[in-house]
Amino acid sequence: MRKVLIVIFVISCCNLIMCSGENKISNFNKMFVFGSFFASSSVVVTPETGTVIQAPTMSLTIPLGALDEETVITYSETDLPPATDSIVPLQVAYKFGPENLQFNKPAQMKICYDGRPEFLQGKSEKTLQIQHYDPATKRYISYGGDVDLVNHCVTTSIYHFSNYILTAQNLVLTNNPPTIGGATFFPGRLIEGLPAVVRTSILDWDASAIVTARFYYRTQGSGSIFKSIVMLPDENDGTGQFYQAKIPASDIFAAGLEYYIEVYDSLNARVTRPTTAPTSFDTINGDIKDSVTPIRFQNTITRMTAGFSRDLTVQVKGNSSATYYPVPAETMTFAGGKGVTSRPNWLSARYTAQVIGGSYIQASFGNLNLSMPINVYPGVMVRMIVLYNSAELPNPFQVNAGTTTALDAAGYDAFNNFIFVHPTFSSEPMIGGFGDPFSEFGKFNASYHPTDKTGTISVSLGGFTSTYNILVKGFGILCQYDVGTFDSTCIFN
Repeated sequence: MRKVLIVIFVISCCNLIMCSGENKISNFNKMFVFGSFFASSSVVVTPETGTVIQAPTMSLTIPLGALDEETVITYSETDLPPATDSIVPLQVAYKFGPENLQFNKPAQMKICYDGRPEFLQGKSEKTLQIQHYDPATKRYISYGGDVDLVNHCVTTSIYHFSNYILTAQNLVLTNNPPTIGGATFFPGRLIEGLPAVVRTSILDWDASAIVTARFYYRTQGSGSIFKSIVMLPDENDGTGQFYQAKIPASDIFAAGLEYYIEVYDSLNARVTRPTTAPTSFDTINGDIKDSVTPIRFQNTITRMTAGFSRDLTVQVKGNSSATYYPVPAETMTFAGGKGVTSRPNWLSARYTAQVIGGSYIQASFGNLNLSMPINVYPGVMVRMIVLYNSAELPNPFQVNAGTTTALDAAGYDAFNNFIFVHPTFSSEPMIGGFGDPFSEFGKFNASYHPTDKTGTISVSLGGFTSTYNILVKGFGILCQYDVGTFDSTCIFN
């Protein structure tokens, strides 16, 4: 069983503020203070179960199957990068390591903020996004964000580790042209002869609509005419902010690409990224295929129990780098009628065993094919865990007074394959209770009170019981927003 060691380092900054919950919450953890105080902690987690990292204004959910192997992950809060003409960074930057660690499925990041005008610096709350800042190019790359205007939090998906910042957008009174967040490629380094998926966020801030989005590209250094392909909305993205396109394998060489993105809105406003394209353009480097193992699943498995599943992501590798990059499989098969396949998200595949016997699980990307022998056995569940956003609950798990949190449960066989189960949820009455087991399965309603409460929740099924510690943060009292001060007895609203 692989284990991942996640080390969380939190360095307090003078601009740190606490986020609000569904109604009102106190600070997440009173160990975090302003000034030179330094706090750290660590948790051991298996890739099969993932983890939830909770910090004062940020939470990060790394779902089961997102990591390959034992990894030391670091987290710190750093100074904000500079503003640009259109982008205003807010609050604090969050830096994660190892730099550029690739996830096999999207991780969910949530950043909460003070919703008052003095914090937002007069910017519209609807323009908040989570962005990465590249110090080499001094440019922002947007990962979009679903803005919760009630709880004052922004949530988005990330695919690798870097630094992430909450930002707001400068708007004008007339029509605001769309903003293009910058390109993210899968694989993260192009490989000659293999296709590539390019994704970007495209946001329109007015009543106009996106009419067309195109990705222009040519071989790096060629000086040839740019080709173009249409970028279409990502139907798997619930926010409606992301567009993507597939670059044909025949157009990708070891030299990499020069590229830009062009967008028109319904009021005929044209915008490009970079802004002076095609005079200027961005680049991404390429490579040739690895000569030994150019394609693999992120995990090697040989046995599954009938009825259980495993999420697998195809990875490809170039010859000049040790990094395997996740890519969306173009085909996926559980051969011989021994199982079925589905997509839990656009990047990974879910293989579910059904019929006892020998088989193969297969996938392809471009002209590369992948096959792994698998034996399906009869078996039973050997353990059970509680999930939040497809990751096991941390201990303790922190929720806010008066809020509702959707939980789930998964059981595991002896080979670390999983199945979603429907256990009985229960909790100690002083911290809250669960809704109707059918219409509101797994919804924990935290009690509403001014002070912190601790207790446990449990799940039970067929003789299996799992128990988790819960910390319900009291709603506290209101406090003033004073930069450079921190009062652990109050909360920001």
